Amino acid sequence: MAGDQGQEEVSQDHAHWMRRAIALARRGFGCTSPNPLVGAILVIGDQAVGEGWHVRAGGSHAEVAAIQAANCDLRNATIYVTLEPCSTHGRTPPCVEAILKAGISQIVIGATDPNPAHCGAGIELLRAAGCEVRSGVLADRCHALNEAFYCWIRHQRPLVLLKMAMTLDGKIATQSGQSQWITGPVARRRVQRLRQWADAIMVGGETIRQDDPQLLVRTPQNWAHQPLRFVATRAPIAESAQVIRDGGVPAEAVHCETREQWQAWLAGLGQREITALLVEGGGEL
Repeated sequence: MAGDQGQEEVSQDHAHWMRRAIALARRGFGCTSPNPLVGAILVIGDQAVGEGWHVRAGGSHAEVAAIQAANCDLRNATIYVTLEPCSTHGRTPPCVEAILKAGISQIVIGATDPNPAHCGAGIELLRAAGCEVRSGVLADRCHALNEAFYCWIRHQRPLVLLKMAMTLDGKIATQSGQSQWITGPVARRRVQRLRQWADAIMVGGETIRQDDPQLLVRTPQNWAHQPLRFVATRAPIAESAQVIRDGGVPAEAVHCETREQWQAWLAGLGQREITALLVEGGGEL
């Protein structure tokens, strides 16, 4: 199977346009799960003639969006795309088919498809059709766009990220157990960004009882893609807790004690198409 050719020397032009495709991909941040972030740009000579990115699951893929945005003959165009074009029918037709139909004969790819059943298949189909294909351009950066997606595809479970804050002397609350802000505004904005990235958030039951958080994304704009919420607790979640009564999807209580139970629970999240889990603590969790 074809793979990322990361050791090849990358021309400045290829790197320039791939960086632009990566920037386009990031515009879908927090909105595409369980699909990956993907950006694409069509170039003729030294001019971009069409740009696109994957906006949401079930919507147009980046390659199709770029083709639709271009209002010109694309037979002399090069398409730069951060992830190998899909080669099979899913919610939308395969992007390989759209590229060939548009007459595009030069394709530059960042990272290959992580699914072993599909990896390199799109590249092989394009080359079999006579296209010139180069892969592995800024592959590490393109891969970094979708670490959670890669984990979910390869291991059938979400990527788990632990967020933890404590004082220099190792404390997370006052002696009485009262929680206080111990992070600054920059760190708190970072937490909101992580919540946008995550499909689900987990905290411990004591955090719910002491702090009564909502565990929602708080942005100046109304954020439509709120994460699912889980609470690690032996006891039922109180009906008065904000995670139950705030109008969102009620939080789910989780009780696992062994490593095997946690692994089975994570596998269950994977089956629910949860690709990224943010664990925010407290101390017990």
